[in-house]
Amino acid sequence: MPTFVDLSHEIHHGMVTYPGLPPAALSTVLSREESRGRYAPGVEFHIGSATLCTNTGTYLDTPAHRYEDGWDLTGLPLERCADLPAVVVDLPAGADQRPFGFDATHVADLPLSGAAVLFRTGWSEHWGTDAYGSSDHPYLSAAGTEALVAAGVTLVGIDSLNIDSTVGNDRPAHSGLLAAGIPIVEHLTGLAALPAQGARFSAVPIKVAGLGTFAVRAFATIADRPIVDEVVFDGHDVSLLAEFWAAVTGGNARVRSEDWATVTPARPGGMLLAFQRVPEAKSGKNRVHLDIASADIETDTRRAVDLGAVAKGPIKVDPEGRFQVLTDPEGNEFCFVD
Repeated sequence: MPTFVDLSHEIHHGMVTYPGLPPAALSTVLSREESRGRYAPGVEFHIGSATLCTNTGTYLDTPAHRYEDGWDLTGLPLERCADLPAVVVDLPAGADQRPFGFDATHVADLPLSGAAVLFRTGWSEHWGTDAYGSSDHPYLSAAGTEALVAAGVTLVGIDSLNIDSTVGNDRPAHSGLLAAGIPIVEHLTGLAALPAQGARFSAVPIKVAGLGTFAVRAFATIADRPIVDEVVFDGHDVSLLAEFWAAVTGGNARVRSEDWATVTPARPGGMLLAFQRVPEAKSGKNRVHLDIASADIETDTRRAVDLGAVAKGPIKVDPEGRFQVLTDPEGNEFCFVD
């Protein structure tokens, strides 16, 4: 069983989330006492009522929150708010100035594509106090927003008052993220319990037509068993290998140096491929190889060969299905399988 981590603030009667917005109003429609006369002996129910500003507690913003023609809660794809790989970004050491704006440098070289990027600022410690509504809160800068959009993130969250700076009236983070169809979750809490990478994040609002924002039960799951973080290949030219495998898998090549490169997965939850430079040449057959799912082995084989792969014999058939053995530009074996 995974570990579940609650990342939502509790909503209670009279609670104010954002200064100037109305408090939550909770009441009773049918009390237990009143219900006893309606049902068989020993049977009773409670029916409550909640009047909430949509920006109450921990909540999610859709494009309709910012743009008149943007999709609302009914158009929110579940794949944009449920079971996403979480990348947690901390305030950098020595970031004592307030307000602090995260920018592109704070998310560089992270596996952002398809991820829920969660900014862990610690501001949620002020929840329920006047300090929480201070304009000194951390936020995401315009440059940081552009970097996240360019990287193809799926969702962005923060444990602060607002993902934008509240000094002034421009809102570049809301504007840029929501224009790109990237939901925003604000007023998170409990992020201290999450690893920098490896958790899965969910924050699903109810499906209400015409609303662009609503409260969520945000949570994360952390696997209780070791997981394989990446597969590493030895080679001579790590840049060549990274570019080849990025083209084959649809991931993004990241060349850190002549000694190390990676390919981030094209889909959430996929495997990171890494390549390290070694002096010795490949000798013999790999003891480990990749099997890549293919809906059209012939077409994928031709494309891989055009990229520099070598097909090793014809497509083979066994009781489990069909597969094609190939080698990459440095001779590492892999297969397309259906």
